[in-house]
Amino acid sequence: MIFNTLMMQNIRSYQKDKIEFPSGTSLFEGDVGSGKSTILMAVEFALFGLGNQKGDALLRKGSRKGSVRLDFSVDGKDYQVKRTLTRGKNNSIRQEKGVLGVDGKKIQLSPSEIKERILNILNFKEPLNPRAQSVIFRYAVYTPQEEMKFILSQNPDLRLQTLRKAFGIEDYKIATENASFISKIIKDKVNYLSGQISDMDQKRDS
Repeated sequence: MIFNTLMMQNIRSYQKDKIEFPSGTSLFEGDVGSGKSTILMAVEFALFGLGNQKGDALLRKGSRKGSVRLDFSVDGKDYQVKRTLTRGKNNSIRQEKGVLGVDGKKIQLSPSEIKERILNILNFKEPLNPRAQSVIFRYAVYTPQEEMKFILSQNPDLRLQTLRKAFGIEDYKIATENASFISKIIKDKVNYLSGQISDMDQKRDS
């Protein structure tokens, strides 16, 4: 996946900003609170929705509406996704229907529908639940500082199992275990049948 453009409107400290990602590797540099993490949070929101985050963690204080639009490319195809947050009368924040564009053709979808399609585009084996965060993004792309210690302190086998499951590698492990199990059954059957015919020559002679 290649990020091309990120547009944010009323997202945390960003009122209306556009970021053009150059080809190659990008480095974000700045003081604490300058908005580096917000960029990654906005990218995560655009791709996967709020997940387990609360809307007020993203929507700029005092704003009634905010949005994020991300233009990106995967395997030579261009995609555009836009998500919107709206503050209601009771100060609750909800996601509105979003827009997903593929090679210039745009369709309006619900937050969960967008997530499902994004996961298919990226080939991420993750829960479709819109309230579930992206494991791959949090482990491999953006890990908040307060979560880094938790991830590092986890059992190594558990970390490996989580990543295997997220990338779909777990399927191959299960297939290997099943193949070994079936192979053992076949070998046991062969040994049994071999025992049954061990005196076949003697019986044939008789």
